[in-house]
Amino acid sequence: MSLDARLAALERELARLKARQEIWHTITRYARGIDEHRPQELEAIFTEDAVLQTHPWNPRPLVGKALVLKAFRNYQRAFHNPRRFITNEQIEVRDDGTATGYANWFVVQASEGQSYCGWGSYDWEFRYQDGQWKISKMVVTVDCMTTLERGWAMLQERVLPFPPRSTPS
Repeated sequence: MSLDARLAALERELARLKARQEIWHTITRYARGIDEHRPQELEAIFTEDAVLQTHPWNPRPLVGKALVLKAFRNYQRAFHNPRRFITNEQIEVRDDGTATGYANWFVVQASEGQSYCGWGSYDWEFRYQDGQWKISKMVVTVDCMTTLERGWAMLQERVLPFPPRSTPS
């Protein structure tokens, strides 16, 4: 491989790594914006044609930044003092200035004097626009959202036991 080809490949890889880091920064801006009630932060990271879906709470897509931001304001009125933790992220950057992402989330928060904890996943689509990576689609899947009083042990009914080990022959 020629020096020019190697240099070009290295530059492409560096651009992808930089894009992944910038997308992760967009994700953390979302988490901080929603948890700390920073409307300007949220407004800055969504495209004008953004789409938001929340399963199972609102499976119909909300289309447009104004509706997406309204949904976040409604969430912030319903739940107080949230702290979300985002992990297991997978980010795939494409050469056309778009990307997809997946992550798990865990949140603790309060509503009407009750403590809640919940978890689920995010599926994202991103677009590089105006010099930054923005969220163009966000699907939030809520796997569990429960109060401390109710607990989360009911998951035993939803998750089968780990299969028993077979005895070596």
